Amino acid sequence: MRYGIYLRERLGQLLFLSGVLATIEIFLLTVRASLAIGVYTALCFYGSFFLLIGLEYRRKKVYLGTIRASLDALDKKYLLPEMMGYAENQEQRILKEILQELEKSMADHVNYYKNTEQEYKEYIELWIHEVKTPIATGKLMLDNHPSHLGLQLQEELEKIEDYTEQALFYARSSHVEKDYLIRAVSLKTLVTQAVTHNKRSLIAKKVSLTMEGLETTVYTDEKWLAFILNQLISNSIKYSDKEKLKLSFTGVAGREQICLKIRDNGRGVKSADLDRVFEKGFTGSLGRQASQATGLGLYLCKKLCGRLGHGIQIASTEGEGCEVTLIFPRGSYAEVK
Repeated sequence: MRYGIYLRERLGQLLFLSGVLATIEIFLLTVRASLAIGVYTALCFYGSFFLLIGLEYRRKKVYLGTIRASLDALDKKYLLPEMMGYAENQEQRILKEILQELEKSMADHVNYYKNTEQEYKEYIELWIHEVKTPIATGKLMLDNHPSHLGLQLQEELEKIEDYTEQALFYARSSHVEKDYLIRAVSLKTLVTQAVTHNKRSLIAKKVSLTMEGLETTVYTDEKWLAFILNQLISNSIKYSDKEKLKLSFTGVAGREQICLKIRDNGRGVKSADLDRVFEKGFTGSLGRQASQATGLGLYLCKKLCGRLGHGIQIASTEGEGCEVTLIFPRGSYAEVK
């Protein structure tokens, strides 16, 4: 708040005061008052005006400075009305009431959209759980009536099931902490379960599997990590156009962390796309060639890893393959019972 600007904003008051003073000076001239009286009157008028303006400016500057300091100190800016304290005059009281009304209105809007989002999320979760029943029934019927066409249908049903799982995890990804349990899990067990889940697609691609260094324990949520591994395996299969896909799972135990490296010999990722593969909806040049690419798989992997306290990195050379590294911190803080 600058004093010069404050004075310019009160130019109208100064002009009005000057008009009143001019009227008084004319009156003094008509009654033949001395020049000293006229000068004294002008000094009193202008002195009082600038003194009152200065005091008012100082009071408002201190008050607004306090509000600005409180605002800067707050992480949640909308709580400012609660930090404004007692209103000393009518102007401050009106300002506080206005800000309180704005805060209440914003809270009402946030709660409305929050409730709407929650209802939609609950509907999506309910729909996914309901649609799982006909998928499971269809797979059971195909198992009871094996045929070449049945195997193809089985594979398509599994894709549908994976996409519904992706939608479920996406709906829950913002509130992972409400639906996860960190405990000690065998890394080999996790990888084996993920490979078994994708066995049909792996067999169809004639994938050559390699597992090394997985005889260790990591602290994670088994269900959420299984989803992450399924997404990474699915990507390796989806973006491989070679006759024989090689897929390796390697565990590397360090002093402060355990790494799981998942490597394939697929098409890889262009260097220009590598920094953006974890962005929501980003498919890259290779993804645009695949109509089934959604740009959500790696985005969800990154988001869930962040929620679980895991790290995830990717390295790739176009035409030679891709390596994704999952990082599990180890130490006393990770040993959750």
